[in-house]
Amino acid sequence: MDEAFRELKREIERALLLMERLGAACAGAPELQGLVRKLVRQTERTDSLMAGSGVAEACAKCARATGSCCFREMGESYGAMQLFANLLLGAEIPRSWDFPKSCYFVGKNGCELKSRHSFCLNYFCPQLIDILGEEKILEIQRQVGEQLLAGWELERTLTRFITSRATPEHP
Repeated sequence: MDEAFRELKREIERALLLMERLGAACAGAPELQGLVRKLVRQTERTDSLMAGSGVAEACAKCARATGSCCFREMGESYGAMQLFANLLLGAEIPRSWDFPKSCYFVGKNGCELKSRHSFCLNYFCPQLIDILGEEKILEIQRQVGEQLLAGWELERTLTRFITSRATPEHP
């Protein structure tokens, strides 16, 4: 196990600890719940566009086979806060690596995360560009922008929420 993967495992543990310590408090915070609902709506819209256009299936198939765009280092770039946001959204963080050539979060049906990095949502390989065409890609990217903004708002508010509850014994 290399250092980058060990760091990812530490970030996952931090996210799980945040969920254990603050998940209930987050569920009881109206501002956070409003932002969670907003991100869920935006994610559902993005996922619907990606599924309807064939992107989700094509990317999942490719990721399982070769890793390709869902490369290992992409998964290693996720931090505790974005993983915590995923837990609040109902995502399950994998306990093992299903496809070692791919991102840690690639499962049998594609990405296990609900809140993803910009690259994961905005990159279209040459084959998809040829299939979809510029107009469809722009439609998807406009929706992706809405999802990324909602994710940023949630993560920013979560950071403030957590900081306001930090104590010397539970930083």
